[in-house]
Amino acid sequence: MEKTVSAIVCAYNEEKTVKPILEVLLSHPKIDEVIAVNDGSTDSTNKIINSVKNKKLVTVRHKNNFGKGAAIANAVKTATGNILLFVDADTHSFHQSHVDMLLSPIFIDPKCMVIGLRDGEKLLDKTLNAILKSIGGERVIMKKYVIPLLPRIKNSGYGVETILNLATVRHNRRIYYVPLPQLFHPLKTANKTLAEALKEYWREQNQVIAQLLDYDNYELPSFQELLGKLRKLA
Repeated sequence: MEKTVSAIVCAYNEEKTVKPILEVLLSHPKIDEVIAVNDGSTDSTNKIINSVKNKKLVTVRHKNNFGKGAAIANAVKTATGNILLFVDADTHSFHQSHVDMLLSPIFIDPKCMVIGLRDGEKLLDKTLNAILKSIGGERVIMKKYVIPLLPRIKNSGYGVETILNLATVRHNRRIYYVPLPQLFHPLKTANKTLAEALKEYWREQNQVIAQLLDYDNYELPSFQELLGKLRKLA
């Protein structure tokens, strides 16, 4: 089967960072299409996305902000590639070399999932790191493994990555972690008040925890087994 790649970028009020990311993805020879989802942005994100003229660019616009899960679900439904590359819209210094690093493992092992490690995501301890680094936004996975998860993903908010991790572990597929040098993710306090940032962090963590607590629906015997498998894969 020919390997085709759909890159997915979901943006909510990311007018400062979304265009450089789209340009990198659109100019990469291994990427067949780029799907940009404007998830109800109230700034200039939609205008900026539409200003990018490229035949590989597919745009999806939500009139309201439905959350990361819904944005990704709609992007996956739109994607025509059999490999999905997810890139967060708010990272800094994203380069074509990062695309190569993310795609390389899946061209060798199509059953795997690849997760990128941004600069600053250092090892803490084996257990804690296995959980924290597993929710990175830059990742690659075969579309056929994501399609069955879309009903759950749609309403998961920031629990998307956790759902993908749980499903990957359940089916004993390998997770590859690849370092992405010089790729940075800004703190929310960079463009929000401390109170706003803390509120958003709290909301995101609750959505992640909700998926972790729902592990029984993935037919895992216990949370301890899940943690053990993540530690081995880390």
